Amino acid sequence: MSKEYTTNLVEIATHGFEAIDPNETVEVNLKDLMYVFSTLQEYQRFFHQPLHYQSLEDVEQFLGSVDDTAGFKLLHTAIHEKMRDMLPKHINDKYGEGDFDSPKIPFYYNTNR
Repeated sequence: MSKEYTTNLVEIATHGFEAIDPNETVEVNLKDLMYVFSTLQEYQRFFHQPLHYQSLEDVEQFLGSVDDTAGFKLLHTAIHEKMRDMLPKHINDKYGEGDFDSPKIPFYYNTNR
């Protein structure tokens, strides 16, 4: 089976969402939601302006590692500590079952690009 790479990251990120009831809602902790929102804002603030990342070193400094007080730590905490409990069990189960796994692969996995 050949791999299909794509630059359509929206398609990958939202794969399987049609199975979610558009009227279903969840209640979340406001402080946790604000953490996630602020994390996304920080990523947008950095990446919206190419002058912010003129070199690979700029991106590496922004991201840091999970042990740094930088972008990757923010993202890791947002996903694994804040958002995990916001998702209902049946949605978490769907992740475990692969229902949201796109058959396409992001372009950056292609080592021949």
